Amino acid sequence: MEMYESKEKIRVRAHQLWEESGRPHGQDLEHWFQAEKEMLLNSAAVAPLAEASQEELSGADSEYKPAKKRKADGSAAKAPKKPSGRSKNK
Repeated sequence: MEMYESKEKIRVRAHQLWEESGRPHGQDLEHWFQAEKEMLLNSAAVAPLAEASQEELSGADSEYKPAKKRKADGSAAKAPKKPSGRSKNK
């Protein structure tokens, strides 16, 4: 995002905050700083999500295995049987 786009978004949000607070005189810096803070918090929250998505796309997580597809008839896939501990040869 370019600097101009960021400043424009902050300006728009600061204007919204000003209107929401009843258009008070002399609080323009408070509204500007609040808008900047919101933008920074939003971008900080988005950055880790973007990194995780990028890792997923690049296949960095080698332990990831897609889930098996269900049968077309809608029945759930059965879990594999666990050994009972008993031998079949008696």
